[in-house]
Order: sequence, then C-alpha cells, then structure tokens
Amino acid sequence: MKIWFYNAQILQNCKIISGDVLVEDEKIVYVGKNPPVFDADRKIDVKNNILMSGFVNTHSHIPSTIMRGYADDMPLDLWLDKIIPIERKMTENDIYWSTMLGVMEYVRAGITCVEENYSFISPIMNALKKAGMRARISLGYPNVNQTKKVNLEQQFKEIKKNNFKAVCFAHSVYGTSQKQFDELIVFAGKNNLSVSTHLSETLKEVGDCTVKYDKTPVEYLEYLGFLDRPCTIYHAVHTDKDDLKILADYNVNVVTCPSSNLKLASGIAPIYAMQTAGINIAIGTDGAYSNNSYDMFKEMFLTATLNKTTLYNAEILKAKEILKMSTINGAKSLGFDNLGDIKEGYFADLILIDIDKPHHFPHNNLVSNLVYSAKSSDVYLTMINGKIVYENDIFNFDEKVEKIYSECKKIKSKIL
Repeated sequence: MKIWFYNAQILQNCKIISGDVLVEDEKIVYVGKNPPVFDADRKIDVKNNILMSGFVNTHSHIPSTIMRGYADDMPLDLWLDKIIPIERKMTENDIYWSTMLGVMEYVRAGITCVEENYSFISPIMNALKKAGMRARISLGYPNVNQTKKVNLEQQFKEIKKNNFKAVCFAHSVYGTSQKQFDELIVFAGKNNLSVSTHLSETLKEVGDCTVKYDKTPVEYLEYLGFLDRPCTIYHAVHTDKDDLKILADYNVNVVTCPSSNLKLASGIAPIYAMQTAGINIAIGTDGAYSNNSYDMFKEMFLTATLNKTTLYNAEILKAKEILKMSTINGAKSLGFDNLGDIKEGYFADLILIDIDKPHHFPHNNLVSNLVYSAKSSDVYLTMINGKIVYENDIFNFDEKVEKIYSECKKIKSKIL
C-alpha cells in the first residue's frame, strides 16, 4: 500500500517543517517538499494540520481497562488490596475483550506502540494483533507476591511467534522474591533481553526496602545485578541524588507516569533532576485502573508542568523535550531504532492532529500547542506499520466496536 500525505506540518525531531510524507508498505520512504514521482494508492490532504509520529506509551497494564473507576481515591497499598482480587477473577476471555477496549482508546488517542506489563500474555497479544499494535510484551512475574513458577522459555517462544518484542519483567522489589529476580536476570542474559520493573513508587516502598535490605530500591537492584542488563524502570518517584547517579551510571531508562502517581498520591518524580543527570526519560500512562485514561497529551502536560511548580522554575522541561520523551525517547527505551520520528526508513507509525480548532489558534507555537493545548480528541487518523487503523471515528479492526462494548459490559457485571 502506497500512501501520500501532502500539505502537512510535519513534526520531525520535535521541530515543525512543511512538506509531504510518502509511505510504502510499513516504511516511510520520503520526507520533504519536492517528492519524487510516486504512484500512490491514496493521497491524503493534511490541510496544514500536524503529521507526527505516534506516541510510544512505555508503561501500561491494558487489561485493567475493565476496572476503570473501580478503586478510586485510595493510596497504592489499599488500592492493590482492591485490585488484586478482581484480577484473579479475570479469565483469558475477559482479558482479551478488556484489551480490545483499551486498544480502541489507544489508537483514538494516537498511541501506536506500547510496553505491556501484565499476566496472561496470549489474549493480550491476540487483541493487540487485531489492531496491528506495535508492542513490547512482558514475560516473567507481573503479579505481586506471585508464588507459582512460570515457564520463561515458553513465554518467550510465544512472544517471538507473535512477532512482538519481549522484556523480562519483575513486578517490584516488594512483590518479587530475590530468587525470581535472579531467574529473570539469568534468562535475560542468556537470551539478550532487557529487564524492567516498578521502582521507588511510594515512600512506603522505599522505607520498607531500606529496613529489610539496608538499601534503597535502586541500590537493591544494583546489588542483585538487575541493572547490568538494559533496563527500564517505571515511576522512580522517590529517588534521591545517589539513586539517580546509579541509574545514570548504568544507563537505565526511566518511565514517568504522572497521572497515576498523582491520583494514588504517590508523589511527583524528579524529572528535571533525572534529565540533568543524563537519564533517558520516557512517558507512560500506567493502567486505566489507576489513571483513568490512556491519554498521552494529559501525561505530557503534567510531565512538563509538575517539576516547573515544585522547583519554581518555568524555564525547565520545555515542550520540545517533553514531545521527545513521548516519542523518540520512548522508542529508545523499548529498543526500537527506527521508530518515534518521521524519517526515511522509519516505521510508518503516524498520527494526524487537527489544529483547526479554537484551542490551537492562533498557531503561535505549534510545538508548544501539542504539549500545552492539544487533546486526544484532536487525533483524527492513526497509522501503524503503514496501515490506517483509525480515521474520523472509524476503527479498522477485525472486531466490531459494538461487540467490544457488549462483551465488556458482560465482564463488568460478572467480576465487579
């Protein structure tokens, strides 16, 4: 399939340029003002709206969509007490349909790639494939205090069979045993895989870890050898300067999830200090049960503004840097070299943003508008791997929207 986008305001390397973009099959083959002869199957007039790379959501628990609004207004420890029993009730069928519901929200909001951290990977991958989503899928120990041993080799084979990237995932320092950490580290080394985990999300977690091991969570992971592998950690809300030095020395990626951290009253991550330390920072939504939406525009706004306020400095964390966190940095943290920007040879994961709306005018600074003014409802086309999966309220899925809604209503009645 050959598609020609013309009359576009293109976000390339977080700067706006005017021109055309040519897509052939799954790749971008041209970006510029004077395109070559191109026998396009479809030409799309962007009408001077914004054409940008799709968002890379670097931390999510997408089957949690069915629990949106179920355990609101609680701190993390009490919230887990409510959520875990519900998760244990969910069947693979429940997880499939809840994932499909989340995928609808993803593509409607311009998310084209995700790091998925959940158990029951088969129905999740089936749902992601229905929408053509790009993803890195967790294998390992995604549940708190999981006692049942998992077959890492079998999970890895299944992920590879479905053509997704794999990552060895441990839930947390409080929910994963040292034996399980050791098992994941060995398996990751043997198969050249990255590792990931929730880390330093609450003061309670840091305090409990310090009492138990005489180490902060970051120091504990270093002691285990977990940071020796390419590593991504989620949240990192309560990390001090010594923790950040360790993370920077090991070249660890950090994913911030501000909405989730605010809603659970976990705190505000020191993003500017991380940036100053040279740490690669990406942005994630977390799950809908703690957010309660998959809206990267909301996450970008909060990432940009929270540290400005806590440090009383409006000049830090500029819009361009935030956009990079949600695209280029996210792709880097997940191990994709040709994703997160609009360049020739990159995967054609693209979205169109309608800026012909009052909250975008008078177009003084389109880059700033994307972070401070834009809404997920401004997305009117989402392309993944060269295929248009969403356009003007039409989802190009193998499943019908009405069927997804109907099945999720049944699941809600059954498990909630």
